[in-house]
Amino acid sequence: MSCKQCAGIEEMFDAEHAKDELKRYRKRGPRLTTRRLVRELIRAGVTGSTVLEVGGGVGAAHLALLAAGASSATDVDASRAFLKAAERSRPSWRA
Repeated sequence: MSCKQCAGIEEMFDAEHAKDELKRYRKRGPRLTTRRLVRELIRAGVTGSTVLEVGGGVGAAHLALLAAGASSATDVDASRAFLKAAERSRPSWRA
């Protein structure tokens, strides 16, 4: 990465952190705030919607929204390790 901030993000959210977060997600599902956000979005209606998840981490929110009927999702994250973790994710929770 060319900027100091991005390099810092890569260090803070490295492969080990992403691995741990993915393991936690697979075992326990999304964190409480993500669960609440997803429930409200589903309540508002996501069927056929396109999802843009900025700072998507391991992909918990967009995976749940896809499972609830969203038509597509894009995950944007400054950490390459978390993008790779999101690619390996699978839905572990439904709202």
